[in-house]
Amino acid sequence: MFKYFNFLVFIGIALFTTTIKAQDKDKKKSDNFPYVYATYSLQIPGGDLVNRFGTSSDIGGGVGYKTKTNWTIGAEASYIFGNDVKENPLENLLNSHNEITNMYGEPSQIKMRQAGLRISGNVGKIFAVSSTNKNSGIYLRGGIGFLQHKIYIENEGNNTPQVLNDYRKGYDRLCNGVSFSEFIGWQNFSNKGGFHFIVGFEFVQAITENRRTWDYATNTKIEGQRLDLLYTFKIAWYIPFRRQQSNQYFYY
Repeated sequence: MFKYFNFLVFIGIALFTTTIKAQDKDKKKSDNFPYVYATYSLQIPGGDLVNRFGTSSDIGGGVGYKTKTNWTIGAEASYIFGNDVKENPLENLLNSHNEITNMYGEPSQIKMRQAGLRISGNVGKIFAVSSTNKNSGIYLRGGIGFLQHKIYIENEGNNTPQVLNDYRKGYDRLCNGVSFSEFIGWQNFSNKGGFHFIVGFEFVQAITENRRTWDYATNTKIEGQRLDLLYTFKIAWYIPFRRQQSNQYFYY
């Protein structure tokens, strides 16, 4: 009886060891899964954009799918915001005291900031550098999409008719157009735990045009194409949805 017990223990240990080794081996393989993520970027303008805005940020998110060969495909959307506006389209509204008067004859409380959005589809490739984690490595990605920006004019108290409702559109210099982007950085999908992220640099080029029919500041229609550039430091936190051993686990 004791011999049979020893034999069963030996079989159990062998099966357990084989299972652990198989799981470790699977972890070293590249696998396929969908994912979602949230992203933040710090952006330095270039091209024509540098004359209108200073440093800005964007925050957003995306969805994607990673293949077993480490290709990725996805879509991303983000909101652009910043407080550094270099142009003042309201100069023609200033009085001799460099103030804009509201409907009560008082100085208006007006603030201007950058506002915009970016939507893109992208394709990328992860180049694994470690034999223990084939899902992580140097990440190259390219995208094409849509970029929009404008000068957002905020009137505290909404008491200045010159910049309210449709009149505001005559000063906001709304621009948009097709955009292209290239990203290089590090993509990390951990074998376990919640360390799923990217960090790196993205370069964005957008061919935009002014979309307002009339610019009140210059009393003309602003025409001509712009080349708006963004030099971006980008980070993102990922949630991959992986399937293992016929059960689905969600890693955060």
